[in-house]
Order: sequence, then structure tokens, then C-alpha cells
Amino acid sequence: MTRYCVDPVRHGLIATWGISEGDLASRIATLPTGADLPALLRLADSLGHLSEAAWRTYTHPASAAGSLEPNTEGWRREQERNAFGEVTDVITQPNLPQDGMLDVSYSPLVESAHRIGRALLALDNEDLTEAVLAEAAAELGNLTGRARQAVLLSREGASPLSRSPPTPPPTEPVRATGAVLRH
Repeated sequence: MTRYCVDPVRHGLIATWGISEGDLASRIATLPTGADLPALLRLADSLGHLSEAAWRTYTHPASAAGSLEPNTEGWRREQERNAFGEVTDVITQPNLPQDGMLDVSYSPLVESAHRIGRALLALDNEDLTEAVLAEAAAELGNLTGRARQAVLLSREGASPLSRSPPTPPPTEPVRATGAVLRH
């Protein structure tokens, strides 16, 4: 999954991802001079959570769960994958506190998008917002240059639908044949 860093010296938002032999990095955006460092770090952290949630849908697909019936693990995974289409709108129109309350999404992907949107509103920089929207789109769909990181991610075991049942033990005694070699 992609990790995000703030370079306060060079004023950059950087994406990094591990591959089988080291890490790769890419500059996502030039940060506004004098921008609030804690706000930038919240943005980087929220982008990392978005990446984690997205990659979890790749490594734990709905098809690997036992059922897609409502309220099952498979159904939840399918809902999370279907939420990809909401992310851009949520980033541009995040839930904001109202009367001291804040609506929080049950979806890790969607909630990460809300947090990104709130961080961007606090930073109030149109160029940064455009760069982050492009980055989110890259993380959620066009994995150009990023697919190599998949070698470091573990996938869930085989789908229950693709596994064959265990072979029952033999009903008759098995006679061993062949020589035994001793060292």
C-alpha cells in the first residue's frame, strides 16, 4: 500500500511504496509555503488510510468470503469495493461537524475520504486539492507504477468456492511398500 510523507524542507507531499527490492517514491504535490505542518501530516495520514482500505479490497475480495448475502463479510467487502465511485465526491464535499456532532462512515474507505476532504479544507489550497484528487484516482483505479507493490501484500487464502473438500481417510488399512533407507 502507498505511504504518504511530508517533506517540510522541500515543501513536498510524497507517495512511497515498497516493492520486492526497495521502495519507490513519487512527488504528489508541491506544498504551500508556510502551510500548517500538523494539517499536512493529517492529510498524509488520511491518504495512507485510504490506500490501506483500497488495497484491502484487492487482497481480501468479496469472492473470497463464504457468502455475499446481506450483512455477511462478503457483502461488506462488496460494499467497500463499490464505494470506490464515491471517493472523489466525498473528498470534495466531506462531512463537517454540525452542532458539535460529526457523521462518521462505517466504510474505512469512505471515512478516509472524508478525513482527506476535511484536511484539504483546512489547508485551503486549490492546487493541492487537485493533486490529491488525482492521487486518489490513481490509488483507486489506474495503478500505473503501483502494481509492483502488490508483491509485498498478502492475499487471503483461496476462496471457499474454489477449494475441494478434504480427502476422507482410507477405510482399509494401507500397506506400505518399498525399501527404507538408513543413514
